[in-house]
Amino acid sequence: GGVGKTTLTQLVYNDRKVNEHFDLKAWVCVLEDFDLFRITKAILEQANPLARDVTDPNLLQVRLKESLTGKKILLVLDDVW
Repeated sequence: GGVGKTTLTQLVYNDRKVNEHFDLKAWVCVLEDFDLFRITKAILEQANPLARDVTDPNLLQVRLKESLTGKKILLVLDDVW
């Protein structure tokens, strides 16, 4: 820790050329308490803000697949332990 990985990633993530290359960008903090549902929901909410009310894990995965299919995606999983 403390060597600037997140800072470097933020520079790339916010770069204009990167923005032009990807259809969707998502930044999700994973944290030590790994919760797959929370992470998946966070990705979905960034891909489709209208899908915030999804509470069923199976429906969540279906909606995420629908939202991401055919898109170029930059996904940053930050604070992975």
